[in-house]
Amino acid sequence: MKRFLSLSVFMFLVTSPAAVLADETGFFAGLDVLGGVAGGSSDTTNGGAPVAGGGVAHDVDFGNTIGAGGHVGYRFTPAVSTSLSYQHIRGDISWTADFPLFGGSSKYEGTAISNVVMGNIAYDHPLSNRLAVRGTLGLGLTFNSLSGITETDNPSGVFISDVQDETKISPVAQIGAGLRYHARDNIALGLDALFAYSGDFKTGNTRSGNLGVTSINPYEIEDVWRASLGVSLTIGF
Repeated sequence: MKRFLSLSVFMFLVTSPAAVLADETGFFAGLDVLGGVAGGSSDTTNGGAPVAGGGVAHDVDFGNTIGAGGHVGYRFTPAVSTSLSYQHIRGDISWTADFPLFGGSSKYEGTAISNVVMGNIAYDHPLSNRLAVRGTLGLGLTFNSLSGITETDNPSGVFISDVQDETKISPVAQIGAGLRYHARDNIALGLDALFAYSGDFKTGNTRSGNLGVTSINPYEIEDVWRASLGVSLTIGF
């Protein structure tokens, strides 16, 4: 009988939603690390040096992305919380531009960097006394930069110029789903699948090369998205 009662109490604590995060309210802060993939396109048809007749951008390619950041927030109930987060995300980027007027082609390669500030809301549903599933929604602004962009002749690879860095501010939206494990009462580990619309990127309007510093029409990379897997450590206060 005692064994049965002990097992019953254990099962109640494991399966009862009230036992999961019953006292978990208040402020929290944490760190985030994420990695994933990205994609985008370009509608630019007059990029590069005007004398070349306008470059038509195509074959936009993003490398794998890595990022890190942090978050601070407040949990109103065991299920509902809000937070303010920051993410620094970067990855390689390249594209090709054809110049129909002269029949030439250039390759552009560099780094795409995003500094993202978002307000988030999260909903947790308990699975046991330590484990919960989580859904998140975030909205904010991203400061997107194209950095270290180098132009080379395509396909010879001969250096042509370094393109001016530029930062563009875009809206950002992110949704996520994942798991949250309570290692201790005030310490939680998270694993989340995230998908974000990250807005647009843009080059500067000058380049420096064998002809010195010359003006160019900027290239734009539009409708960039990211799919990431993130891990987090959160400490409650």
